[in-house]
Amino acid sequence: MTSHLSEAVHTLVPGRDDRYGLLSPALVILTFVSGLVDALSYLSLGHVFVANVTGNIVFLGFSIAHAEGFVWWTSTLTLVAFVAGAVIGGRIIHRFEGNRAKHLLISTCVQAAFVAAALIGIYLLNRFAPEPAMGGAGTGAAVAQAVRDTGPSLNFPTASHVDLHVITLIVLLAPAMGIQNSTARKLSVPDMPTTVLTMTLTGIVADTSAHGHEQSKLGRRALVLTALAIGALIGALLQTRGHEDVILMIMLACLLAVIALMAPHVRSDARWVTGR
Repeated sequence: MTSHLSEAVHTLVPGRDDRYGLLSPALVILTFVSGLVDALSYLSLGHVFVANVTGNIVFLGFSIAHAEGFVWWTSTLTLVAFVAGAVIGGRIIHRFEGNRAKHLLISTCVQAAFVAAALIGIYLLNRFAPEPAMGGAGTGAAVAQAVRDTGPSLNFPTASHVDLHVITLIVLLAPAMGIQNSTARKLSVPDMPTTVLTMTLTGIVADTSAHGHEQSKLGRRALVLTALAIGALIGALLQTRGHEDVILMIMLACLLAVIALMAPHVRSDARWVTGR
């Protein structure tokens, strides 16, 4: 147990000569962001995932089979927007792949710009084009007054139609996560894809079974799984209380933390920066 705890601490506070250096804690933070954004998207945007896009392909199949037009549109829009983000991520890789700190810095800056745009967009929509409260109750004027009294929130129905609030969040958050996924894939830090953690969980169980618990990398892997779960928990708690704007603010703060981690090292020749 002590060795696993030490491994988790070393992941968050890596040594100077660590092969992946500050990439590891940065990707843990981005994993937490994935939990937040998927809680927001699944609970508020008609049961789609903007980070774990595999689920959207399944939902798309479900929607076609059951003729659920709302889910079909949201799933399709999410996939298209995510792919657009992956294209942007690919261009960033092409330009900055030789310096991993600069690569993560630039990609996170672009990702943060998308999240900031989503926050501003939702605030403006709630101020000037508020939707009826969830369940369709209340007049537009009543909702507008509620927004002024309590601050920005999504306040839109999520099971009947695609409105501007849903479209705004999908077209801004899905590209942000496409960029994050492409970046994590290129960095290839073991057990830290930041979104789909199926193989991470499988690795804990399979490696323990094959080689014993000392070879399971439990500390590192459990840390990542916990980050995703805590992000999802916090996101769900905030969403159920109508604080979707706060979720976006926390996401933005996390991205700024990653930027702050990377910025001082863009000119470093450390092993984790150069990849050599």
